[in-house]
Amino acid sequence: MDKKLQMETLAFVLLLVAFPITSWGTTAGNSVVWWIGLLSLVVGGLVPVMTRYMDHSTDTIRDVGMEYDDRTS
Repeated sequence: MDKKLQMETLAFVLLLVAFPITSWGTTAGNSVVWWIGLLSLVVGGLVPVMTRYMDHSTDTIRDVGMEYDDRTS
């Protein structure tokens, strides 16, 4: 798994858990949990933007198209 995919998966997980954590912090009245949820929402939103500026020179170029797809016959 390349680094960009790992970072975008991390961002997805952070965004996925941000809303339940924030909701739980709000309903429980626990401001620390609410801030953790808000922080995970902000970080999860910023990570994909940061991946645009990563060094992609070591990424492998994959052939794309029907003729290169192993699933087709």
